[in-house]
Amino acid sequence: MDNEIKEYTTPSGQSRYGFNIYVGKDEATGHTIQVKKQGFKSRDAAEKAYYEYKIKVLNGEYEPLTHKRYTMKDLFKLWSKTYKTTVKESTYATALLIFNNHILKELGNFYIDKLTIFQCQSAVNKWFEIAPKAYKRYIRYASRMLNYAVDLELIDKNPMKKVVRPKYIEQPTEFDNFYSKDELKKYLDCAKHVKYQYYVFFRLLAYSGMRKGEALALKWNRVDFLHNTVRIDKSVSRGLENRLYISTPKTRTSIRTIHLDKQTMNVLKEWRTRQQKEMLKLGYNFLSTDNLVFATYQNKPYQPTKTTDWNNKICKYGNLRHITSHGFRHTHASLLFDSGASMKEVQKRLGHSSIKTTMDVYTHVTKQSEQETVTEFERYMES
Repeated sequence: MDNEIKEYTTPSGQSRYGFNIYVGKDEATGHTIQVKKQGFKSRDAAEKAYYEYKIKVLNGEYEPLTHKRYTMKDLFKLWSKTYKTTVKESTYATALLIFNNHILKELGNFYIDKLTIFQCQSAVNKWFEIAPKAYKRYIRYASRMLNYAVDLELIDKNPMKKVVRPKYIEQPTEFDNFYSKDELKKYLDCAKHVKYQYYVFFRLLAYSGMRKGEALALKWNRVDFLHNTVRIDKSVSRGLENRLYISTPKTRTSIRTIHLDKQTMNVLKEWRTRQQKEMLKLGYNFLSTDNLVFATYQNKPYQPTKTTDWNNKICKYGNLRHITSHGFRHTHASLLFDSGASMKEVQKRLGHSSIKTTMDVYTHVTKQSEQETVTEFERYMES
């Protein structure tokens, strides 16, 4: 039986277990009938399920899935149970939205054994019209589920594999979702006047390159004032039914320890003192380091969308050019490049799993840097 239980690694790097049990041959088609189960978090759980199915097979009580016709909605119910065990809650919640709002909306009532390439292509064309930047993600999810049906021998081929993907031609626009050094200084000056907490939050983003979800999940026990470092190992995420929870970050490389400048650390010290006084008035003991750096008056994490409100208030106060909360991460990258940091150094500090991500998103630099490059070239040619 040990040979029947197989361990495998998910795309996110987690260990899972599964098994196949031979049942026999389908008399109508001649196809092999198997019980194929996977997604178990432990070997013990896989073994328990293995024995349960093995007994059913030996007693002639197992009814193969192939004896029933499945619609895409039926298949989704089967597939989602397994998929849920292999990903984070936030990823599963996103997948549910995509299936309910797009995939099942177009294909849910089709029987999978009769689903054609033409029907898949018609759905893809509609997805492209609605969401030209995101529609490929819908294709990947639909194809992944249909591959699952192939593995279960419910269908012979995955028709989604043969669709033609419409090409989205993006209009070239100048990337400007970041601040220059002067713009950032002006923004932070305005933030101080609006609310000190807002100032601390956006300064931390701009001087660390943290994602807003990472900053909102940050606790004081991850801030080392002695060595001027911050440990980033959590992030605020949205789960099922819009539930807010704290989980591990996006990827393994997102877990990192970064150094911060002394002035930003002093700003955090000042904020901690102010926060302790404010929260004490509300009946919360914030002397413990096991508290959030940015907590609501109910001592809970902020909704990630809340930072948009903070940002809007600051921009309105100073009549400033608006960038998104994520734009402060872009700002940090741009200023790192300006200061002479290498692509590899920026990748490590931002927690990107691939340097390609760093290159794709942050190859831009500020206009000042571009001008300096031209000036240096001119000096070289004239020397």
